[in-house]
Amino acid sequence: MKSRENSPHATCRRLIVSLGALSCALLISSCSESTKEKEYETPQAVCGIKVPADILDPLLPEGEKATERSTTASGVKRCYVSVDDKVVLSASIEWYEADTPVAEIASQTVGADPDDKVSADKRYSYSGKGGAGLIRCEDSSKIDKDVDGDLYSIVQISGDPADASAVLKMVEAYTTAAPAGGGCEIDI
Repeated sequence: MKSRENSPHATCRRLIVSLGALSCALLISSCSESTKEKEYETPQAVCGIKVPADILDPLLPEGEKATERSTTASGVKRCYVSVDDKVVLSASIEWYEADTPVAEIASQTVGADPDDKVSADKRYSYSGKGGAGLIRCEDSSKIDKDVDGDLYSIVQISGDPADASAVLKMVEAYTTAAPAGGGCEIDI
């Protein structure tokens, strides 16, 4: 009489049970591994333009050290935020022809789709890749009188797209704070 223990079905069952146990063990061990966290303090500003840390934080990855670097040339003030020496976010203030639609600015600068989201007041355009906002300078005496254009803020996310609503909050905060942070004083 043949034993059921050596039948092909029993061998298959043992293999399935073994694979299931192995899968569970791997899953449990991967869940119990410590995840890397942010070891740096989230900046309170992006190259001198105040942005609340709780708005910037969701757009920055884990890592050990956050740094920033800024440049100003040809009517553009640009800031690069890096984590562990890798640029993860860039923000800029740039002049464009007057009345250029904000969705067009976002499309040209961050590769956003022209059909991406635009705020009801048409001041902001945004997606998970970045966005743009129209800066309103209160003190027009700081703007070059020879300029016939509008000043825009642009935020670009490097790597994987972020949550679009988090990007919108960043674009709004950066755009609103730009005048107080010297954004309206860019020389052409």
